[in-house]
Formats: sequence, structure tokens, C-alpha cells
Amino acid sequence: MSDSREFKMKVADELERGDEALQSGDQSAADLDQTHADSDQTYADSDQSAADADQDASNTDQELADRDQHDSDIDQAVADSERRRRRFVSSPEETEALEASRAERDMTTDDRARTSAARARSTGRRLLTAEARDEVAGARDLTAAVRDRNAQARDKAADARDRAAEARGLHAAEAHDVDEAVGTLHTIRVSGASTRKQSAQERAAAAEDRTAAAVDRQHAAADRGDAGLDELTGVFRRGTGEFALVHEIERSRRAGHPLILLVIDIDGLKLVNDHDGHAAGDTLLRAVSTAITVTLRSYDVTVRWGGDEFVCALPDMTKVAATDRVSQIKRELEVLHPGATICAGLAELRVDDSLESLVARADADLYRAKASRGTASETSREPGRG
Repeated sequence: MSDSREFKMKVADELERGDEALQSGDQSAADLDQTHADSDQTYADSDQSAADADQDASNTDQELADRDQHDSDIDQAVADSERRRRRFVSSPEETEALEASRAERDMTTDDRARTSAARARSTGRRLLTAEARDEVAGARDLTAAVRDRNAQARDKAADARDRAAEARGLHAAEAHDVDEAVGTLHTIRVSGASTRKQSAQERAAAAEDRTAAAVDRQHAAADRGDAGLDELTGVFRRGTGEFALVHEIERSRRAGHPLILLVIDIDGLKLVNDHDGHAAGDTLLRAVSTAITVTLRSYDVTVRWGGDEFVCALPDMTKVAATDRVSQIKRELEVLHPGATICAGLAELRVDDSLESLVARADADLYRAKASRGTASETSREPGRG
């Protein structure tokens, strides 16, 4: 029996040394796993902050949308009333009422312009927040993938340890009388292996969920890109467009290439809306946007900046070439919408320019172009508006 006790002590000593080595490896993997878990928590906190910011922006956008709808309803009602009154204006009182109606509509138009600018800023903030959340989600996915690999490595180590222990236990059972602890340890190992298998299945399912979520994020990003487009003209809205323009400015600076900013104003859009209705005005807007986009290059940025104004960024282009493009746009517009005209202003990017200063100089050039050709727009404009 002394030989049996000595053998069991020797087996136990080997098991203990083997377990210590494997546990040491497990502890290193566990420490690394904890580091990744801490990183994941940091990402989660960042994502929550971004989610809160997005909710605030969403609430603001809804309020602005409600206000814009209210102003739009008033504007449409006043426009319809003006068209009816123009048919029957025959007295000073009716003339005065018509002028009052126009004044009310002008006030509503100004309010809608302010609301539109506020919504553009809100949209821009939400787009930035969404991009930041996507980046955080991508980082969390990478962290989760690393944690899964660590867990798989620990599972493999545990399986190897179990197989070694089973082999030693079988050898001991064949050679000597061993106590019931061997059977107990076997049961524990079987249970542990079952738990590890279940955990591996859960990790695989979670990895599939992360893959599906990543695909959903890609689709959402594409939808956001579509949401950043003006429904009527198909070019960038101002909110999204501002970020695209800033990106072009920064890219031109990095590359050391010139950049021309083009401001295009539609002549008589308000008069078309007033006399022929908004449907006719929408047709004119679509014609102008089409003339612009078919003439400019595919990578030039076009933004619907205001009700009757477009802003375009033309990278790696001179003023002379840009002026020629404006002439081409005018010719294309004449084909699409005979009788429609536009006026344009240009500004070349300077070292100290911001988007605002660049737009202001192009807008001032537009104002000078209008003045020099001796035609007035339907609304008063000052240089630097935008």
C-alpha cells in the first residue's frame, strides 16, 4: 500500500505543478481580458454620452420641424390668398390688404429661413454624433473579438489540462488502488467542459449579432447620407453640405491645390412662386440643380444653401476654368428651362479662409455681378449673406 500512496502523491504533485503552470497562463489571459473589459466600458460610456447628445439634438430638430411646418402652412395660405386677391384688386382697401398680406408672407419667409439654418446646424451635429457612435461601436467590436480569442485560448488550455488529468487518472486507476477523489475530479472536469462549450456557443452567437449590427450600421450610414440630401433637388442640404465643404477646404489645403467656391443664385424664384405657384418654383429649382450637377464633375460638392441659392466647391480648379463652368451651367439651364437665368459669384481659397469667410467673399462677388449687369433680384441682398 505504501507504493500506492507514493504513486498517488507523485501523481498529485505532477497535477499540482501542471495546474499551477496552466493557471498562471489563465491568469495572464484573465488580466488581459480585464484590460479589454475596462476598454469596453470606456467605449460604452462614450457611446452613452453620444446617445444622450443625439437625443437632445433629435428633440431640438423635432421642435424646429414643427415650427417649420407651421410657418410653411401660413406661407402657403397667404400665397393662395394673394393669388385670389390679385384677381379682384379694384380699391385702395383691397390694395392695402394685399400689401399687408405680402408683408406677412415676407415675415414668415424670414422666420422659415432662420428655422432652416437652425435645423441645418442640428442635422450637422446629429451626423457627427452618429459617425462618432459608429466609430465607438467598431472599436467595441474589435475589443469583443479580442476577448473572444482570449476566451478560446483559455478554453483550449483548460481542455488540454483536462485531457492530461484524465490520462494520468486512467494510468493511476490501472496501476493502483486510487481513492474516490479521482472520480469526483472527473465529474468536475466534465461539468467544466460542458460549461466552456456552452460559453463558446454563446460567444459565437454574440459574434454573429455583432456582425449583423455592423451591417445595420453600414446601412444606417448610407441612409444618413441619403437623409443629408435635399429631397427636391438631390444635392446636399445645408447642414450636411457645410461639413462636406469644410472637408474639401481641408483636403485642398493638405494637398496644396487651389479651390474655387461658387455661389449660384436663381433669378426671380420668388416671383415664380408668387405668380405661378410653388410647383412651378420647384420645377425651376430642379432644373437649376440638374444644370449644375450635369455640368460639374462627379466629385465637386454642391449644396442647396438657401431657398434660391446653391454653393459649390470646385477643387483643383482656377477662376478662369470655374467661370467657364458657370457659362456651361447657364447654357444647360436654357435647354432645360428656357428663359430661366442665374447669377454667380466666385471666390478662391486663401490661407486664412474659413468656410464662412470664403462664402462671404463669393457672395459679395455675386452681389457685384448682379449690380454690374443692371438687374435686381426679387429680394434685397447684402454682400456677405449666407
